[in-house]
Amino acid sequence: MPSFLVFGGANFYGRALIQQLCKEREQAIAAGESKADWVIRGVDKILPQLASFPADTLHLYQTFDYRMGNLRSQEFLERAFVRDSANGSEQHSWDYVFNFAAEHKFGQTDQVYEQDVHQISVSIARLAAQFEAGVLVQLSTAHVFKAKGNARHSEDDSLDPPHELAEAHIRAENDMRAITALPLVILRPALCYGPGDRQNVVPMLIAALLSKVGGEKMPVLWEKDLRVNTVHVDDVASAAIKTARWHYKTPGAALFNLADPGDTTNIVLAQTVAKVFGTEPTFNNSAVNFFVKRLKTAELTEEVNESLLGPWMDLLSAHGISNSSLSPYIDQEHPYCRLDSRPLGVDGSRITSTPGLGFEYAYSTPTTAALQVIVEEFQQLGLWPQIAA
Repeated sequence: MPSFLVFGGANFYGRALIQQLCKEREQAIAAGESKADWVIRGVDKILPQLASFPADTLHLYQTFDYRMGNLRSQEFLERAFVRDSANGSEQHSWDYVFNFAAEHKFGQTDQVYEQDVHQISVSIARLAAQFEAGVLVQLSTAHVFKAKGNARHSEDDSLDPPHELAEAHIRAENDMRAITALPLVILRPALCYGPGDRQNVVPMLIAALLSKVGGEKMPVLWEKDLRVNTVHVDDVASAAIKTARWHYKTPGAALFNLADPGDTTNIVLAQTVAKVFGTEPTFNNSAVNFFVKRLKTAELTEEVNESLLGPWMDLLSAHGISNSSLSPYIDQEHPYCRLDSRPLGVDGSRITSTPGLGFEYAYSTPTTAALQVIVEEFQQLGLWPQIAA
């Protein structure tokens, strides 16, 4: 009877993981297994009803055990591990524990990153070891490598985290590795996109829509061939499940980058995004020179407010949308803001070549169809104007 405990079960990454686990459960039931043989628990700081999920996803969250609480609370984390055994007594052991709760949102304070990345991750890891979990899968980030031109980074390359968010993830990784009794998998995804994304690719989608509405081409920063490697959130979820089973009750830590084999570059991503709305990107030198001088200063926010935020708010208002959580603003911690000095080149091939693991990327490169799914879901939720692509 497999048991799955998912921290961060209502965020962008955790939602994809929960969906895949529930799909596997339904397939097992169709093959003759009992639903009671599958124990799935999601844990997060927010109710699914407040997570801007579509109706079918909300229905899915009614089919398994979900707990909401303060992830910074040690008491709550301990309670999250408690489950009833067959004889009615309490037990704490889980086969598979996933920590997808570590903060990935850009633009937070150093204190938030320390608490919501480092401290939460280490607390979950210690409890997983204490209660003898079969394996813990930790979702980290690939935005951590020391710059080496436009090359791709392997898991063993030198680290030089560019900001506190990345620093906190590396501190968490190091402290978790020191828990020798814990079977541990660390996943480092590149720029991740898919249903529910709000900060990685969505700002570019908004810029493309505004360009279409304005009858202009979409201006794009940086050189065309700079790497901005990507991975779909469904592949992140699949990798988490595959590596968890592969590393189950295996001592030590395993580390994998996650980046699709398409080796996405700036021009490829820009062309794919622009195509969603039938426009084209333009790598305008004057635009580059205008923004580059400001990307590392506070003036970036002001310029983006004037060039994108205002028109976006006007467009939402014109379509009767008074409250949308979506924004074209790209925080300075976003890898795209550092692409000129730190291209995001990530080699995600180790996970596909590891014997016995059996993982393959379902999304070999970002496609217009995959990006359209993101937009259509936001339209369904009333967060995006009903403008045909």
